Amino acid sequence: MHDHLASGAQQLAALTDGTAFKNWALLICGNLFLAFLAVRMVGQFMKEEWGRLITTIVAAVAVAGFIWFPDTAKTLLGDVWTKVTGNT
Repeated sequence: MHDHLASGAQQLAALTDGTAFKNWALLICGNLFLAFLAVRMVGQFMKEEWGRLITTIVAAVAVAGFIWFPDTAKTLLGDVWTKVTGNT
């Protein structure tokens, strides 16, 4: 019985962390946004709007980095901010 209570407490702690929800929200919303960008890119390709197409591709790459590698993106932005401000 005691092991069951400890297991339940560990599951409850995992549920209240919020990390799983954050990852889920980033993945779902980000993939929807990338699908939206893909539809726009097809339209821009068909209209031969090359400048807008390239801009959308660059935006899609940036969004993909934040969606699929959020911790790396956070570290990268932190490093850039440190270089800009000169703080260590």
